[in-house]
Amino acid sequence: MDGKLIFTKVHDRRCAVLMNGQKLMAASFQGEKEKVTGGIYVARIRDVVKDLNACFAEIEKGNVCFLPGSQMQTPFYLSGDGPSEGRKLKQGDLILVQGIREAQKTKQPAVTTKISVSNRFFVLALGSNKTNFSTKLPAQRKSEIKAAVCCGKYFDEEGNLLPWSWISKEECEYVDRFPPVGLIVRTECREVPTELLKKALDGLIKEFFALLNTAFYRNVYTCLRKPPSPWQDAINHFVLPEEYQEIVTDDPELLEEMQGDEIIPPGKTIRFYEDLDYPLEKLYSLSSKLEGALSTRVWLKSGAYLIIEPTEALTVIDVNSGKFEAQKGEQDYYRAINMEAAEEIAFQIRLRNLSGMILVDFINMSDPQDHEDLIKVMQHLLQRDRVKTVVVDITKLGLMEITRMKTVPPLWEQAKKYKYPVPRKPKLQ
Repeated sequence: MDGKLIFTKVHDRRCAVLMNGQKLMAASFQGEKEKVTGGIYVARIRDVVKDLNACFAEIEKGNVCFLPGSQMQTPFYLSGDGPSEGRKLKQGDLILVQGIREAQKTKQPAVTTKISVSNRFFVLALGSNKTNFSTKLPAQRKSEIKAAVCCGKYFDEEGNLLPWSWISKEECEYVDRFPPVGLIVRTECREVPTELLKKALDGLIKEFFALLNTAFYRNVYTCLRKPPSPWQDAINHFVLPEEYQEIVTDDPELLEEMQGDEIIPPGKTIRFYEDLDYPLEKLYSLSSKLEGALSTRVWLKSGAYLIIEPTEALTVIDVNSGKFEAQKGEQDYYRAINMEAAEEIAFQIRLRNLSGMILVDFINMSDPQDHEDLIKVMQHLLQRDRVKTVVVDITKLGLMEITRMKTVPPLWEQAKKYKYPVPRKPKLQ
């Protein structure tokens, strides 16, 4: 796979694109404004809304974020006497929060009390003391890591983290107010020497303790950890390490930031592109490719086509036979179009970062077995997506229901936000 992660400007808008040869695989527009997601803040509870089972937390003067009930277990109290059995958040409480979602449409940014820090190999998160392993790690490797790494002064006999018992009162007078902390062992640990893993975990635990301890001595609205920069966020969440071998940019300042940064996966090269006469935008025809990714019509090789219509509530995808040359009316004809369309739809969902509810109107097929086969094919295709995507079913009206977790706004919404020139809708034929 000739994968390249490219950071450049198209129509003077910053963007990150994943290319495989000359094919655009994924794209994201990047703004200059600092995000909330990933940042850790000393926040004040501004309002408690019992009817919604939620709170509103102010992370800086005038910047109020939504804190849903599902995200406020085991809050880290920084004011009063700290936690007590059954104590609920109340107006005026100072707590530690972390951004989990940017503002979308009319919705405010969202935060959580499940504070976490991570590196390439591990994630530490407040709320539970359990140790969990990536499901992609083989059973034998899990056992090796548990025996060699998840042991010693930080862990109990089961390999779960002890509740900060290694910290004395002299080191931290507030240690008894720390919530439990859990560990996630990531897939990257698969082939890494255990000594390196021990060192990485030890450093992460010390870093997490220092952050939590520092929080008690900071004023409200303090940002203890800045959110990742747009390019760091792209490397962490936009692509998988195996999807690219090289990072390319024509921005000298960005190049300087990247060089030596620990977030760059090992084995990836960073290259500066400096041909001013033929910029990256032209080299990869990014303008026309992004126009295609924002267009409502997508042609298939057979001559059939898709119409992709995003709305505020959901995304509708319609499969049309178009110029497909075959004997119309035969079930094999409809099946062939739908199978080809399924593969392109799975690709377009990732490319356009479609999320929420997606309804696909495939061409009607009379055989129930064809419906079952289509569901299985779509489920298999969507397994490649790093974002959780579920094929629910095909309704009685013949619409396939798909849901995809919302992480960042879809590409069309990003384009609208940054005023990127969106192509006009094609005329109906």
